[in-house]
Amino acid sequence: METKVIKLSNKKFFFSIIGSLIFVVLGIVFILIPKLFITFLVKNILFIQFFGILSVLFFGFILITLIQKKIFDKNIGIEINTEGIIDNSSFVSIGLIKWEDIVSIEKSNVMLTNFLLIKVKNPERYIKKAKGIKSKLLRGNYNSYGTPISISSNFIDCSFSHLEDVLLSSFEKYK
Repeated sequence: METKVIKLSNKKFFFSIIGSLIFVVLGIVFILIPKLFITFLVKNILFIQFFGILSVLFFGFILITLIQKKIFDKNIGIEINTEGIIDNSSFVSIGLIKWEDIVSIEKSNVMLTNFLLIKVKNPERYIKKAKGIKSKLLRGNYNSYGTPISISSNFIDCSFSHLEDVLLSSFEKYK
């Protein structure tokens, strides 16, 4: 059985954690000292504090999720074998995606981020596998892209083009 493994990238995780931390701190400053950010365009203190709260909530969630994944999740990033793709590369990863379920793999791009859309025969089954907010995010992917499953190279130790080549060649081989 031939298995290909793409590990998670410590460097990419580190930079994402630092970036999230910066936005959390900046959000806290927006909340506590909004007068620093009053300009001729933005004069409303409540407006500045509102964006500070949004920043703390959004980037705080991302920060906590990244730290939890790094500390508690000892799985590899992506494993490709004769059974399918085992995706553990992000918060919305779903685990095993069987080759027999995959209809197509398509490249997409949103705001300078490339990702692969894994179109499956029964998307609802994959959405139901997830719980809580993860399920809602998969539902959002499904509504937006026609599939709940997307894989990017954001947190794995390879380029997007390498990821794309490996997944497309494996799909051709095992479908």
